Amino acid sequence: MTLLSGAEVLRLPALPNAVWFFHATPPSYLSLRDDLPAQGWLAATFRSAPLPPSLLALSAPALPLLAVPPTARWLRRQARRFVSQDATQIAVDVTLWHHYCLDWQATQVTFLVDDQVVLETAVSPLGPLGLVVWVDNQYFNFDPTGRVRFGKLPSLGPAWIEVRELLCLTSP
Repeated sequence: MTLLSGAEVLRLPALPNAVWFFHATPPSYLSLRDDLPAQGWLAATFRSAPLPPSLLALSAPALPLLAVPPTARWLRRQARRFVSQDATQIAVDVTLWHHYCLDWQATQVTFLVDDQVVLETAVSPLGPLGLVVWVDNQYFNFDPTGRVRFGKLPSLGPAWIEVRELLCLTSP
């Protein structure tokens, strides 16, 4: 949810709803579950309860509690009640061309790499979704120890993404 504030857009907090192929470089840790991969080249989904952004904004005074590891670990466990997720690590050479495909349905998401299913999951996010393709050097870490870290990593050289073709199929 966004609000206009003069020339700027104020974004209220929202729980994640995403379907993505994503590379999470250490020190990133992008999982609330301890049994799923949280770093590396991932196929992942997040589906969150449809909580109103205004209700989430009311939780802002609790953010300092994330600095206390035992409390942060408890909050991380509680977040699993509102955010479902599934993920798998993908073992491909990302410097070579690959065909990536997402089949997002209301009750299932299927990820394919080079026409091979790498993840099929019932964790299907609420829509609508948008397409984002980018390279960045930011990281976020909320690992099982309860420690929260975020920042930017130094760029060690040129980075790019090449997209040959995008195809979107919609079913009636």
